[in-house]
Amino acid sequence: MTTLLLLLACQQDYELYGDKANAGSYNPPDPPVKEQVDAITQVTIPAVDVLWVIDNSCSMMEEQTALRDNFDDFMKYFTDSGLDYHVGVVSTDMDNRNERGKLILDNGADRFIDSTYDRGDAVSSFRQRAALGTNGSSDERGKDAAYTALTTEKDRTNAGFYRDDASLSIITISDEIDYSQVTTTEFVNFLTGLKAGTNNVVTYSSIVGLTNNDCSTAERGTGYLEVTRQVGGIEWSICTTDWAGLLEELGLQAAGLKREFYLSLAPVEDSITVKVKGDDTYDPGSDTWTYDPARNSVKFDAYIPAPLSVVEVTYLPLATAAEDAGEVTE
Repeated sequence: MTTLLLLLACQQDYELYGDKANAGSYNPPDPPVKEQVDAITQVTIPAVDVLWVIDNSCSMMEEQTALRDNFDDFMKYFTDSGLDYHVGVVSTDMDNRNERGKLILDNGADRFIDSTYDRGDAVSSFRQRAALGTNGSSDERGKDAAYTALTTEKDRTNAGFYRDDASLSIITISDEIDYSQVTTTEFVNFLTGLKAGTNNVVTYSSIVGLTNNDCSTAERGTGYLEVTRQVGGIEWSICTTDWAGLLEELGLQAAGLKREFYLSLAPVEDSITVKVKGDDTYDPGSDTWTYDPARNSVKFDAYIPAPLSVVEVTYLPLATAAEDAGEVTE
């Protein structure tokens, strides 16, 4: 009886207040899925030296013509851009003592094109320099020509072209293998050592036969492709009919501009949104982009963000979204 009286004495009436619909819910609640924002600045190389190495053997007339006719697509990334650039041309002929790594003249006295040229004059000047003809040596030595241009002739015939404080872009066009005396290893070591310890870069692009069966007029660019794959640069088939697209890609690379931007995390693809800050020409309604899951990148189809603009990519990280859905991955 005593126990019963104690229990009755301690009994209290109370009522819970609040949203009864949430009664019994987990406390604290799960945090919301956090969006990832990658802000990537479009940058430019402040100074670049571009060396074109052009095959002038008997089978190269069509390619030289295509290069000259489409060169405006390359130069548009340089002229009126504020970029400090030098553009020069050498041939693959190392037998002709008047060429042999020496920058080709146009009708004037300048050994190379620079930022003092307006766009029309720059394109016209290059077209004259690239009209090398097809009487050059059949032993094409593109690596030797570039090496000589940047060493033996650097402070002689080519004085002023190469600068220690500028990035370097070498572009070789040939439909044959390379017969150079400098080995691939020696040449790669030379190129990679040029800008060591600086923020400047070196690229080596090959417009050559990509295979022995690329087309009937081109052999595989053995001796060139190996350099590109070790140093970095663009590989493009010399059998192309899209010379405008090729020169645009080369111009973008040499000028340091990008249209592809890599994400820091794997995204839920449907959640991706893209903005460009600092470029009034960007139109989100017409400037389309695609996501490449293999490269985890967003690439604009035609639009190129302006220098120093910021590409802002917002998305839900795939791992976070999976955890929120209760999925567990090992």
